[in-house]
Amino acid sequence: QFLTQRRPLRLLEIVPMDPVYQIFSEMVFFLGLLLVSELARRSIIRSDPNSRAAGTLWICSLVLGWYTVSITLILYNKWVITSWTPGGMRFPISYTTSHMLLKGCLAWLYFSFVRGKRPPWLGWGIFIGFSLAGSFAALDIVTSNLSFLYISATFYTFLKSASLTFMLGFALLFCLEPPSASLISTVALTSAGMFLASYGAPDFHLLGFCLVMASEVFAALRWVVTQIMMKDDNADCMTAVLYMSPAATLTLLPWACMQERDELAAVTESAKVSAQTLALVLFPGFLSFILLLVEVQLVKDTSSLTLSVFGHLKSVATIAFSLVVFHEKSSLLQWVGLLVALCGMVLYAQARGEWNYKAETCSSSSKDGSSPHADESTGLVGPRGMQRTFTDLRI
Repeated sequence: QFLTQRRPLRLLEIVPMDPVYQIFSEMVFFLGLLLVSELARRSIIRSDPNSRAAGTLWICSLVLGWYTVSITLILYNKWVITSWTPGGMRFPISYTTSHMLLKGCLAWLYFSFVRGKRPPWLGWGIFIGFSLAGSFAALDIVTSNLSFLYISATFYTFLKSASLTFMLGFALLFCLEPPSASLISTVALTSAGMFLASYGAPDFHLLGFCLVMASEVFAALRWVVTQIMMKDDNADCMTAVLYMSPAATLTLLPWACMQERDELAAVTESAKVSAQTLALVLFPGFLSFILLLVEVQLVKDTSSLTLSVFGHLKSVATIAFSLVVFHEKSSLLQWVGLLVALCGMVLYAQARGEWNYKAETCSSSSKDGSSPHADESTGLVGPRGMQRTFTDLRI
């Protein structure tokens, strides 16, 4: 109960909506840039279907779509959990549980109406593996959301920028990454950056910090298990989402029922509150599903380095919008820590030779916005048959 303190149930007393307008203004801003990029790409395709500029603009559209969904999702979750009602949301665990369930439902609808066939059955071994990954994913997301009760979105983003430390640590432990000097130096640099970002935080909260660190551990375990399971040639991203959803939901459901049963009962007392709660749940659940699809498409059409570099820029953009929307504060030492952590990640990518890894023929297949490697499995093998390692799955 120390994670979500009991508060008087005044669900109809809603706080001012100014942050919501600013969050949706951010969303509209990136959607506008996305629209411009797509209009320019289609104009170029009409004049020169094989233009390299069209391929570049396709990647630009994907990145802008990624920014639109990801940044909006972080800011929206922060607002819902801390400011939707006076004192914040009363049921953040149930809120997260509903997202786990919604992803599975959307994945099922995808198989039924887009692919027009039933989801594949890959065997009990694969199902159990993805179920384990789903449990770790649920714990990863719920601890991230709970951390918003104690720390700012700015500090949260600073800490998340050092997530590679935990991922590489578990990848090394499970022999998914070969030990090397670049690996050790990356862990050292990102750890140092995380320390500087934490030490310089003006609103440091120990419990919030521990929740984010727990989230990082669960995220690392999640992707370790996911990579192992994705070695099956028949396992793609959508199948993984469908297989992970039941375990993710069941992992959080008992916790939510024990911790938040009074709050959930209060929601059903009023039709207006029930409708408002349903809207609050469906919107971010749909965004998280779209986010997954966009990130997978980015990895397929480019490389993990591209995703990593633009991810660092997204962290900076998220922090900037957090400062504007929530009037949060940051220190120079935090920015130095972020820079140190990002340098470690970029140097590691360079040591792996990914600077020479480029997505080919992207422009030739960007006519319809499809992947130039659409015939490839969304697993460990990327474009040109290049074997992917653990850090390529950081999505």
